[in-house]
Amino acid sequence: MRLLSIKEHPNGLKVVVASKLCGRQVEVTHKPDILEGAALEVSEAGVIFRLQANSAVLYFLPETQQGGSNDGKNNAEVWLEWEASQLQPVLVPYLLSVAGGREDKELRAALQTLLATLTTSHPLNTKEVNAATVVLFCSLVPLLSETVSATLLQEQPNLLAYLTTLKEVPSFKECVASWWNGGTSTLKNWVGCTTPPPCSSHSTLALLKGSPPATPARAAPPNPADQSKPVRATVSPEAVKEAEHWWQQPSKVCPAPRNRSAPILPVDGESNILVTAALPYVNNVPHLGNIIGCVLSSDCFARFCRLRGDNILFVSGTDEYGTATETKAIAEGLTPKQICDKYNAIHSDVYRWFNISFDYFGRTTTEQQTQIAQDIFNKLDGNKYICQESVEQLFCAKCQRFLADRFVEGTCPHPGCGYEDARGDQCDACGKLINAMELVQPRCKLCSSTPEVRSSSHLFLDLPSIEPKLKTWLPSSAPQWTSNAQVICDSWIKDGLKQRCITRDLKWGTPVPKDNFREKVFYVWFDAPIGYISMTACYTDQWQQWWFNPGQVKYYQFMAKDNVPFHSVVFPSTLLGTGQNWTKVTHLVATEYLNYEDTKFSKSRGIGVFGDQAASTGIPSDVWRFYLLYLRPEAQDTSFSWVDLQTKNNSELLNNLGNFVHRALTFVFKFFGGAIPAVCPSNQDFEVMAAINKELRQYTSSLACNHQRDGLRAVLSIARIGNQYIQDQEPFKLVKPNRPLEDRERGATVTAIAANIVALVAIVLEPYMPETSGRIKDLLGNPPQLRCLPQAFTQFLASGHVIKEPQPLITQLDTELIEKLSKQFGGETKAPTKKEVNPAEVAQLQAQIEAQGNKVRQMKAGGTASKAEVAAEVAILISLKGQLATAQGIEPTPAGDKDKKKSKKGGGGGKENIKQSPATATAQPPSSTPVDEAEVSRLQALITQQGDKVRALKTSGASKEAVGPEVAILLDLKQQLAAAQGIDPAILSGKDKKKKK
Repeated sequence: MRLLSIKEHPNGLKVVVASKLCGRQVEVTHKPDILEGAALEVSEAGVIFRLQANSAVLYFLPETQQGGSNDGKNNAEVWLEWEASQLQPVLVPYLLSVAGGREDKELRAALQTLLATLTTSHPLNTKEVNAATVVLFCSLVPLLSETVSATLLQEQPNLLAYLTTLKEVPSFKECVASWWNGGTSTLKNWVGCTTPPPCSSHSTLALLKGSPPATPARAAPPNPADQSKPVRATVSPEAVKEAEHWWQQPSKVCPAPRNRSAPILPVDGESNILVTAALPYVNNVPHLGNIIGCVLSSDCFARFCRLRGDNILFVSGTDEYGTATETKAIAEGLTPKQICDKYNAIHSDVYRWFNISFDYFGRTTTEQQTQIAQDIFNKLDGNKYICQESVEQLFCAKCQRFLADRFVEGTCPHPGCGYEDARGDQCDACGKLINAMELVQPRCKLCSSTPEVRSSSHLFLDLPSIEPKLKTWLPSSAPQWTSNAQVICDSWIKDGLKQRCITRDLKWGTPVPKDNFREKVFYVWFDAPIGYISMTACYTDQWQQWWFNPGQVKYYQFMAKDNVPFHSVVFPSTLLGTGQNWTKVTHLVATEYLNYEDTKFSKSRGIGVFGDQAASTGIPSDVWRFYLLYLRPEAQDTSFSWVDLQTKNNSELLNNLGNFVHRALTFVFKFFGGAIPAVCPSNQDFEVMAAINKELRQYTSSLACNHQRDGLRAVLSIARIGNQYIQDQEPFKLVKPNRPLEDRERGATVTAIAANIVALVAIVLEPYMPETSGRIKDLLGNPPQLRCLPQAFTQFLASGHVIKEPQPLITQLDTELIEKLSKQFGGETKAPTKKEVNPAEVAQLQAQIEAQGNKVRQMKAGGTASKAEVAAEVAILISLKGQLATAQGIEPTPAGDKDKKKSKKGGGGGKENIKQSPATATAQPPSSTPVDEAEVSRLQALITQQGDKVRALKTSGASKEAVGPEVAILLDLKQQLAAAQGIDPAILSGKDKKKKK
C-alpha cells in the first residue's frame, strides 16, 4: 500500500496513525498536488484504487473492530462525516488565515462554536481509540502549533486535555514525531497547498424576503447524533423484511419498458407531462450558466420522467426575433435570417454534444409561430385586453427608422459615470439601467447621426384588467413552483400589474395583424413564450392535444430566475386573456445563477467556458453534466471552479462510483468467468438492501420535486454503500480455492449482490450521465429491466447472466490540465486606458461636492445628528471627491496615505505623532464607498438578535466558555456595522479600551 500525501499534511498523518494502530505498513510518497492532501492506494484482486484519508482510516480501523457503543455520540462514521462536512470547511480557511499572519475573526468565532459542539457531544475518551479518534486528533492537533490558534483550545479545556493526552500515547507520539520534524506542525509548510472550500452566494429568495443570506462560517453545525447513521443502525426490521420481499420479486419491482413512438400525444389515464426549456436567445453561444439554468436541468427531469414510465414530450428551441438579432446581424455583416441560421446550428450542436434529449428542438421564425401568435393577439384584442398609447422615441432621420434601445448609444447620464459608449438600455461601465431618452449626446448606432424625438403609437397588453383572472388561477399552480419563482411572482403582483407594451418599431419579428400597426412587430417577450406552442405545432399537427388539455397534462417550465416574471405573470395572463382553455404551467422550476470562479461569464473578455468550447477541453460531456448538476444553483447562486471540478471528478466519480463499478464487475469476470454466481443472501445482506432502498426512495422523491442535486447525492450514496459492502465483506478473499465451501459460497453471494448494485447504479445514473449509464448497461449485457426505474432494489441480474469484461469508466483529471484550462478560460487582463477629461462632468461633480460639503458642515454645526449619520454623509463626500479625481485624470489618494504624509510632516517618528485621534478618524473614514442602507439594516438586526442571545446566556448563569464565543460574534458584528457605516472600526476598539480602564 502506498500513501500519497502533501508533505506534513494532517490528512497524511491520519493514514500513518491508523496504519500504525492496526499493524499495517504503508509506503509514503510525497505528492504536492494530491487532492484533499492525501490518498491511500490499495490493490485488491489486481485492481488498484484510491481511498481518501477518512476512508483510508476506516479501511484500517473498520467499525467492527472498534470498541464503544453505537448510540450515535461516539459512532465513528458519523464523526468522520461531521469532520469532513462541518469541521474542515471552517478549519482549513482559519488555519490559512493564521499562517498568513492575520487571523480571521469570523472564522475563529465559527470554529469556537464547532469545538463547543464537539466537546459537548463527543465522549473524548482517550482509552477508547477508534477511527474518529484518529481523524479528529490529526485534524485539530495543528491548532497547538501557533500561539494564536492554541488559545482556541484553551477555551475548551476538556478538548485540550484530550488532544494533549493522545499526543503522549506512544503510537500517536511516534507517528507525530516522524510526520512533523520535532513533533510540531509548521502551518506554512503544508496549509498553503490546501484549497479552502468555496463559500455560498446570496440567493434570490433571501434577498427578496429581506433576510440576510446564510453564512456557512457562522452556521452552527448539526450535532452528529442527528446525522445519518451507518447502514445497520438506520434500517428498521420492517425495512429489512421489505427488502427481502422485493429481492425475491424482480418481475414485480421492474415495470415493463414503455414503447415511445412519434408523435408523442397525451394518453387518457396516464401521466402526461409537457416539459419546456426557456428558449435560448439566438444571437450568442450559451455558456455553462445558460446550459444548467434551463436545458440541462430540464433534460435531467425529462430523462427521469421517461425512466419512471411517464408519457412525456420535451420541447425547446431558439428565440430568434427582436433587436438583439438585428444588432448581431449588423455587427457580423449578415442578414437577420443568416444570423439565425448560423446560431441555431451552433445551439443545436452544443446541446447535441451535451446529450440533451429534446423530442423537438425548433425555432420561433416559422409560419406556425406567426399564425398562433397573431391568433392569440386577435383574441386578446377582441376581448378588449389590448389598448393603444403614444410613446416618445428617438428617430433617426438618416436611417428613416425609430431606434430601439440597443440601436442608441451616448454618454451615460448617471452622476459620476460619464461613460461615452453607454447603450440605450444599460450602461456597461456603471451597470445602471438607462432610458434611451436620457442619454447625453445620443447617436444612432447604425450611422452615428444624432436622432430626434418623435411620437410613435404602440399597443399594450392591459394586464390590470386581466389581473383578477390571474389571481384566481395562481393558487392552483403557484404552490408547485420553486420558492424563488413564487417570491418573484408575488413581488410583481404585490406592486400591482401595469400595462405592458407588446409592439416594437422593427422589421425583424412577427408582424402585428392590426390596421395602423402593420409596419410594427411584436415585442420579443410577448412573442417568445408562444414559441413553446408553435414548436409543438411544428412537431405535430395534433398540438392542440397538448395545449388545450389542462385536465390531463402537467406542464413543467424550466428557466433561470431572470425569466420568471414573463413566465409567471405575462405569459399566463396572455393565455387567460384569450378566454380559451389553454394548458398553463403547473410547475415553474427556476434556478439561481451559476457564476464562473466568483465572477461573471463574459465572451468578449474570454472569461468562462461556453458551450462550443467545452468539447475542446478533452473532458467528456458526462463529466460536465455531472459537475453542473452537482452544483446546480437551486436555492442560491453557485460558482464553477476548476479545482472543485477536478476534486469532484477524482473523488466522487473516479474513487467512489467508477471504482465501485470496476471492482464489482472485475470480481465477477475474474473469479466466475463473467457469469453472475448463485446467491444466497443473509440478514446482513438484506440490511444493506434496505439501506439502498432508502437511498432509492430519496432519489425518486428528490427528482420528482426537481431537487436534482439531492437526487445525484443519492446515486453517489448507493455507490458508496456498494463500496463499503465490498470493503466489509472482502469477497476477493472469501472466493479463494483454499477457503472452506461456506466461505466461497458467501463470496459468491457478495459478488452477485455487488453486481446487482452496479445494475441499479446504471439505472439511476441515466438522467445525470447518460453515456456512462449506457456504458455500464452495455457491460451488463443491456437487459431490458435496466430501462425503467424500479420500486426497490432487486435481483436485476439472475444467476448465470453473462457480462462483458469491465473497462475503466472515469479518467482522472490531473493538475497540469486543470491549471492549463483555468488559465485558458480566465480572461485577459487589459491595462486600463486613461479617460479623457470631460469639463461638463467635472463641473457637475464639483457642484455636487460643494452641496455635500455644505450638508456635512450643517449637520456638524447643528449638533443633533448622530456620529453614524455624519459619518455616512462624510463617506458620500469622500466618494464624490474620488470620482472627481478620476474624472480629472488624477489617481485618487487613499485616506490612509494622506494620514501618513500628515504624520511625517509633523516631524519625528514618535508614537504621539503617528497615532491618530478618534476625532480625526471620524472625519476621515477609511472607505470611500457610499453607505449601503440595506446592509446597515441587516447588520443592526443581527446585532439586536445576537445581543439578546448574549444577555439571555448571562442571565441564565452560563459559564464563561459558553458566553465567550457569543460575545466574540457580537463584537465582530459591531465591527462590520462600523465598516458598513463608514466609521473606522479602530474607534470602537478605542472605546472598548476606555471602558476597561
